[in-house]
Amino acid sequence: MASSYAARVSDFFEPPAPPKVEGKPAPREDWMGPPRRVVPAVVPIERVVARTDEVGIYLGCFSVYPTGFEFEVFITAKDEWTDLDPLQFDHHYRAQDTGEIPPGQLRLGFQFADGTKVTNTNGRFDWDGEFGSSPKSPVMSGGRGSSGEGQWHHTFWIWPLPPPGPLEFACEWPAAKIPLTRSDLDAAAIIEAASRAQAIFPDE
Repeated sequence: MASSYAARVSDFFEPPAPPKVEGKPAPREDWMGPPRRVVPAVVPIERVVARTDEVGIYLGCFSVYPTGFEFEVFITAKDEWTDLDPLQFDHHYRAQDTGEIPPGQLRLGFQFADGTKVTNTNGRFDWDGEFGSSPKSPVMSGGRGSSGEGQWHHTFWIWPLPPPGPLEFACEWPAAKIPLTRSDLDAAAIIEAASRAQAIFPDE
């Protein structure tokens, strides 16, 4: 059943490019994660964005910084002994090897008002320039996570802040029979919250 369903999934999500054999690692820059010594402002979302008889996906809140935002997602399965593993670490490496996203991977992403999108499937950074240069497109990278008894909680970093206008959250999970599902969000609330983030050591 999983293989026949996987053949019908959407083309919103793209697999990562093969790993680069050569090249220097990217320096620590704004797109790599939340800034240190800054307390974020919080935008509550508190919304079930997808649900079947077996699993549910819930967006908690956005922690917003001047350079981007971190969002948290909760996944709960009805069966605590489920074989599903939506955020298994090696999903990404299997996608690089095969050129296809594993059906067991939970795909997450945003589409900004300018048409650009950012997902957890097509690589950690789109960076191929000189040190100090910015990626060509928005970036999503994984943060903290925990799992157990059929429940998962994970955070992801999004850089940069979204532009004004419509903002869509998208998710898809073939192994759990969740098709491409979109949810409308308020980019204005995220942009406003960025002005409320506070530096702990503002004089540095």
